[in-house]
Amino acid sequence: MGAQAIYLVYGKGPDTAIEQGLVEAGCEVRTVYSVPEAFMALKVTISHDNAFGMANTILVAEVQAGAIPLLSLIHEINLTLPPTLLYDREGTNVHTAIQALKLGATDYVLFSEAEDARKLRARVLAERIMTAHDNAVKGAPQTGTYTSAPAPVRSTSINFKWVPDTNIIYFDDSYVRLTPVEGRVFAMLLAKHNQTVSMEELIKFALQMPNKSIDSGVRLLRPHMMRLRGKLEVHPQVAHRIVNVRGDGYMFT
Repeated sequence: MGAQAIYLVYGKGPDTAIEQGLVEAGCEVRTVYSVPEAFMALKVTISHDNAFGMANTILVAEVQAGAIPLLSLIHEINLTLPPTLLYDREGTNVHTAIQALKLGATDYVLFSEAEDARKLRARVLAERIMTAHDNAVKGAPQTGTYTSAPAPVRSTSINFKWVPDTNIIYFDDSYVRLTPVEGRVFAMLLAKHNQTVSMEELIKFALQMPNKSIDSGVRLLRPHMMRLRGKLEVHPQVAHRIVNVRGDGYMFT
């Protein structure tokens, strides 16, 4: 049995790209049109999931349909939040995105993103939860299983929140979205805070080019590093924190 997506929509129906991504992953999409209807549907499906000890539900909620009130209600009554994708048709208020992540949303998608990108992110979320479900059914180790948003990585000396699944760094009143390569670089540097990450490691794991020579790999890596550092420079919490260790690699200080 595939996963079920409860999709709280605004207007006439679901976003075509997001719905297509869910369906392509083999997910059954159930459309609801109000916060109370979504809440009741979640209570039933989550109770069923918990009874069988495995997650098989995804929540997709549009901000303009009441996604934030729905997440707040779930949080207030301590109901387990399933993997959740929020879709913002306007994307004009950064505080909404920050609040969504604080309430446990797994991913936050904007209408301004390309259709292929929206479809891919919905499909990836669905495939992850379905893989975890299949592993549970087979009795295999449930690697990657989660029931809410992944635990953010926090620096002990810098006030920000890094959410690797969405490649977003959240600050008190703003956020910055990284590309997949930039996200992998930042995650590696943050994981080895105050330690050098070698060029070889970055080429192999951030660029995902294990067979690339150091010289050619460095030429490919440098533009990504320049763009990443440029994005971070405008945020005091992370500005000037990525430093080049000459002849060796980079360090997040």
